[in-house]
Amino acid sequence: MKYVIQFTNGTIMPGLLINVIKNISTIDETEEVNVVMFGPSVVSFLHHSKLKEQLRVVITDKVNVFVCRNAMNMFELKDGDIPDYAQVVPAGVEKIAKLSKEGCVYIAL
Repeated sequence: MKYVIQFTNGTIMPGLLINVIKNISTIDETEEVNVVMFGPSVVSFLHHSKLKEQLRVVITDKVNVFVCRNAMNMFELKDGDIPDYAQVVPAGVEKIAKLSKEGCVYIAL
C-alpha cells in the first residue's frame, strides 16, 4: 500500500507527523509513504530545526518528503533552506493529486 500525507498546517505539533510516518512505515503492506508539505507547513518545516532532524531520523527507503515551490516563493524561502532528504515540487496540491491518482491512500494532517 502507498500513502500520501498532506502536511499543510503550520501550527500542528511536529510530533504528530513523525508518529504518523513511524506508524504507517511499520505496517508490513506499506510500500511507500509520501509527505507533501505546502502552505504554512513549509515555513514551519524549514524554520523548525527539531522537526527537520526528527524527519531525518524516520526517513527510510519507503519515505519521501516533497516541498511545494509555490509556498517557498510565497514565503520567500530559498532552495538552500531545503534539507537534502526533501525534494522540491512545483505545486504541493498537484503532487498530492498525482499520487492519489496513482493509488496512494490520502491522509490529511
